[in-house]
Amino acid sequence: MNLKIALGLFIAFGVIVAPVNVYAQNKSILKLADEYALALRKYRAQKSRASVADVMRMGKAVAGDISQIEDLSDAEYALFKKKMQGFVVNREEILVIEPDLDFFARLSATRGTKVDAAFFALMRQIKPGSVFPAYIEMQTDVTGCTIYGNGAMTGLYGKALRFKKTYPNEYAGEVNEEINKIIEELTTETCACSSRASVEKEFRAFIKAFPKDKNTPAIKKRLANLKGNKEFRFYCQSG
Repeated sequence: MNLKIALGLFIAFGVIVAPVNVYAQNKSILKLADEYALALRKYRAQKSRASVADVMRMGKAVAGDISQIEDLSDAEYALFKKKMQGFVVNREEILVIEPDLDFFARLSATRGTKVDAAFFALMRQIKPGSVFPAYIEMQTDVTGCTIYGNGAMTGLYGKALRFKKTYPNEYAGEVNEEINKIIEELTTETCACSSRASVEKEFRAFIKAFPKDKNTPAIKKRLANLKGNKEFRFYCQSG
């Protein structure tokens, strides 16, 4: 899997993608950071619990033109990172502006709703370090191989589906995005961290867990064609 610099470009999801992009493109990244910081302060000052989703999405909108962080002076960059409390920010080797999932999980516990808490609990499992998914073993700053065989992708897919079923109208875009990423790994990626047997094991686990899922036929086909697939790389070194 080649993540390149796209990590900072997962801005928003579903129906709000276009509005966020337009909003971000018309303002400097420092101005957007100011507005996020203000929204976070207002959220924390509320007397009653409320969803933190809009605050998080405002922070994600800052990544609309992530390349701007490369042009900031050292002093501006330090100030920018301070304004972006609650986000992982990086411009060394890879450009990243991503929610700090531990931060938002703690915020949800004290200020948010039960849906917020459930969402960030799920996301911390999908992205334990807030940036890279649990089913990717990073081998360079920007590339990694796919971990098959330990059931991570199959298990996380199931957990994401359960969240979607339980809260169909909450964080729908974000959860769908993670579901799609898992399916993309299972159906298109060819850089496996381990053996052919590990890939077969993951495919079989998914097929068993989700026999009627709309994506299962594609995974069955990939399993059937695995031995003759010369593009698949086992014990793969990415980059």
